[in-house]
Amino acid sequence: MFKVGEYYEEDAKIVAGYLKDAGFKVDIRGMVLAMTDYSASLQGKLSLVKEKTEIHKREEYLSALKNALEKGADAETFEDLFLEEVVPGWKENLAKFRLINEGEAKGDEESQDSLAKSWAECIVAVDFAQKVIDLNEIEFGSPVGDHLDDPLISIPVGTDYPDMDDPLIVNRMDVDLVKKYEITIDEFSASFFDEIDDEFKDEFGDEFLRIRSLGLIMRHLMDVAEKGKMDIEDFAELCDIEFGERWRMSIDGSEVAEEIARSLEKNGMLKMKGNSIKWKG
Repeated sequence: MFKVGEYYEEDAKIVAGYLKDAGFKVDIRGMVLAMTDYSASLQGKLSLVKEKTEIHKREEYLSALKNALEKGADAETFEDLFLEEVVPGWKENLAKFRLINEGEAKGDEESQDSLAKSWAECIVAVDFAQKVIDLNEIEFGSPVGDHLDDPLISIPVGTDYPDMDDPLIVNRMDVDLVKKYEITIDEFSASFFDEIDDEFKDEFGDEFLRIRSLGLIMRHLMDVAEKGKMDIEDFAELCDIEFGERWRMSIDGSEVAEEIARSLEKNGMLKMKGNSIKWKG
């Protein structure tokens, strides 16, 4: 079987539907996958973290956080009050950004970049502020007091941080278990790639190119193979093809020649016996 890809349920149904409509033999198998994400951060008192890295922007976020809390922010109003301090007019910027992304408004490249950066800063700022609130056990509605004079803060660092053994470094691994669906097709089915709907080619371009590559090998084998007997080594050589002139394409299926041969056998094209292949017809 040839693996087309792994998808969440909705996309799996769409992909399988397109392929079945084109005459493919499709198999769908559910599986549980572990999605892992590693991250590291400098975590400690503001005064200590400040000695390790530049935090000017974070100090601005802390000031905005303090102002929002002093204005009486609660769980529902905090984000609005905080972001208005950090990025004045952020709601209008977000609305414009969404309209452009959805194709309902136009904007030049410079304005799109500006809106994207504004939205990215909102995400970073809220994440930082929420961690400060959690680390310092700040409760909405309670006096801020000296909680933000030298608070505990957390700043993400990359794997290239020069001192990953620093005592302020906190490493984290997040593992999410998700269900996906693996879609496979019979190798011989790939020769029907011309029957696949154009919408599939547009929406799932990478999948189509992979299917087409295998399909071209299948067609090549049926076109050039001499009827009669051959050994698996000669068959494998036929599974390595190259074509095109100004735009050349190379497809090497020699390592999976036996699997390709067995698919052709299942579909009545040849007979395998040991290391020998006999074409029918």
